[in-house]
Amino acid sequence: MDLERNQRICEAAALVSVRANHAYSQYDKLVGLTQYESIILYELFTHPRLSQKELVYRSGIPKQSISKGIHILREQGYLEVIPDDQDKRVKYCALTKEGKAYAQKKEAPLLALEMRVIDKLGPDRAELACQILNEWTDLLSAEIANLKEEKQKQ
Repeated sequence: MDLERNQRICEAAALVSVRANHAYSQYDKLVGLTQYESIILYELFTHPRLSQKELVYRSGIPKQSISKGIHILREQGYLEVIPDDQDKRVKYCALTKEGKAYAQKKEAPLLALEMRVIDKLGPDRAELACQILNEWTDLLSAEIANLKEEKQKQ
């Protein structure tokens, strides 16, 4: 095992994650949204109906933050919560007509920027980058969860 190389890779992965997060934060700030509002709008703009649980899973953002974003967007008239016909415990979020227009204004420019990045990278490289970053994040999250569990046992 090449310890020095692995350390360089760790540093590069951490920095790319921070830089990507910063880029999205800068966009959110530019359009006047919080991170969780932006993610909810983005997800519902690209997927017409998602449950709160799905929003939490897809984003990795805590349930409390997603709930807060849902509440804010609902108060503004941009989002509606629809109970599931089969299971009343499940509630789906969907954009209202006004919410769709708002998401179009706030999130469509971000999607256009992302499409330009995909064009520059090429779809195959962009897809591979996403796959690897997802795998990296899943593995790192699992390791952190294991560490948390070990610390709680102590």
